[in-house]
Formats: sequence, C-alpha cells, structure tokens
Amino acid sequence: MPRRFTLVLLTIICLTALSSRQSAHAATPWSGLTDYTIQVGSYQRTYHVHLPVSYTGTTALPLVVALHASKDNGPNMSGLTHFNTVADTYGVIAAYPDALKGVWNMDGTAPQDDFAFISAMIQQLRSSFAVNAHQIYAMGFSEGGQMTEELGCNLSSQLAGIASVSGHMSSTYACPVAHPMPYLTFHGTADTIWSYTGWAGLRDGKHLMGATDAQNKWASLASCTAPATTTNMPNTVLTDGTTEQLRAIGGCASGVQTQLYTITNGGHTWPGGQLLPWFGLTSLDIDASTLIWQFFAQYQN
Repeated sequence: MPRRFTLVLLTIICLTALSSRQSAHAATPWSGLTDYTIQVGSYQRTYHVHLPVSYTGTTALPLVVALHASKDNGPNMSGLTHFNTVADTYGVIAAYPDALKGVWNMDGTAPQDDFAFISAMIQQLRSSFAVNAHQIYAMGFSEGGQMTEELGCNLSSQLAGIASVSGHMSSTYACPVAHPMPYLTFHGTADTIWSYTGWAGLRDGKHLMGATDAQNKWASLASCTAPATTTNMPNTVLTDGTTEQLRAIGGCASGVQTQLYTITNGGHTWPGGQLLPWFGLTSLDIDASTLIWQFFAQYQN
C-alpha cells in the first residue's frame, strides 16, 4: 500500500470513526498494525498497535512505545525498525503513536501536549489490553529519540526503561526522574543529521547533546559510580562499512545500567533496520530492535 494512500486512509479514519478501534493495515511493509484514536484536550490523536501472535488477553505482556522521527509517522517507524517481528518473538505489545503534522511538541511552542498524549495512550492501552504496568518502555529515532529521553523525565513513574537512536535531549533539560532509569542509545559517528558529538552552539535554541554526553547524563541521573567500560563488537558483516563499540556504565542505583553503541562510519540510520542510503551507512552487525528489547527485559518499574 503506497504511503500516500495510507496517509489519506488515516485522515479519513480519524474524521469518521465512531470508536477508538480502526481498520488494520494489511499486505504492507507495516502489516500487523491496528489504528486507534484518542481525544486529548482539543485534539483527536492517532496511534497504531501491534499485538504479538502469542497474545491471548489472559497474560499481562510488556508494552514498548516507539516514537518516529520528524515529519514521519507511526507505521513508518514500524517498517524502519521491524519491531513487530521482535514483538512476536518475545511476546511484547508495540505501540506507534503519531505526532501532529509529524513533529513532536517537546518545547511547548505548539498547543498540543504530547506528553499528555503519550500518557493517555498508555492508560488507554492498559484499559484495552493485558499490559504489565511494571514493564512499559519507550524507544525512539532521531527527534523521536529526543522525545523518548524527555518522556523518560516527564513520565518516569510510568516507564521502566528508555532507548534512543540518533537523537538526544538538551543538556539543560530538567529531568526529575522518579527512579533510576535504565538507558540505552545507539549513534553513528558519520551522522550528518544529528551530530554524534552534539553541537558546540545551539540548535533550535537548545544545546542538544551528543551520544556520550547523553549517556553520561543518564548515568548521573541514576547515580552510577563505576567507570565506563568499552567492548568492541564482532564485525560480522564486512560489507556494511561499519564497526561497533559498546560503552557501558554500571554501579548505578537500583542495579540499572546505561549503554551506548557507537557505530563507526554509521549514518542517521537504525542499526539492523530498513536501509536508508541517503542518510548514510546502516550497521548490519547488530540489530538495535532486538538489543533494545533484550536490554529492557532486564528491568521492571
């Protein structure tokens, strides 16, 4: 199904639906999604849900909220990450919310409250499905990665862990976390959209952090005391042009950990995900979606 038709279909659904449950995507790269709406303030918001093949409704399952990049949408996030396949393998519910006009409102300049939207979506999912309230997590790409980190601050009482790929919050962002937050991030050194090292000056009026700064920030928030350790990952696919190194910081409160996968020569891409050659090289040595879930699975809120 072409993306243009999908977007038109979603618009029609949002305007005419009488209930929150909508038609399922079928025979597309985003198969296995069902569309939902929810009223938050003055806005009707949309999101998309994938239930794992093992879902019966009798056993409470983990929930992962996946946030798309700027000017994108939830179904495309599903296609980029292939997280539905991971969800089926491990028995996880996946939710892909849509930003209004494709842009998350993180700085309060737009009228809609995206933090309220994600919170309300989580509550609706808990009411509609068998969700384990102690295993709710968030992950995001690019601007969705920045939004995910800010969710880790604003919705920390609801989230058991967060993961960002190629996007980080401001170094001065207020982050009153309710508990030590497990944190995982991936970032390519050749990323030209979101610099691996962050910005010396301001971007959009804020100093947005680079990968190492972001990991250190979350390690500080979790009161981590152990020195960082680095491990070179096996270079299993020699033709992808990338290599990877894992930087881990432990000794944190409540036994959590922060991890950073540095993708040498990697671009603004999702490791192991859909290839985006115009945004640089994609690592095929590791699979971010699988690693994210395996990291999340260690922690409960």
